[in-house]
Amino acid sequence: RGVREMGSQSRSWGKNLLVIGAVFSVSECFVEKSRGRSDRWNSIFGGCLTGGVLAAGAGPQAMGVGCAGFAAFSAAIDALGFGHFD
Repeated sequence: RGVREMGSQSRSWGKNLLVIGAVFSVSECFVEKSRGRSDRWNSIFGGCLTGGVLAAGAGPQAMGVGCAGFAAFSAAIDALGFGHFD
């Protein structure tokens, strides 16, 4: 029983991460194409769009918080050197 629950929970987490990754990738690509530049701001703006889209069902305040949270996380990842820009 424990292994089945763990497998079910793992699939659920995997699906959630798939959605987050897909939305972020599309958002970042959209921002890069719109801006015509390839720099660290693309991931920050892409993170903001991702947070907003994922929180859209919870209302505008949640969208603002999601935008700020994902943008900050994207900036932190780039600042720590895990991004693809120097």
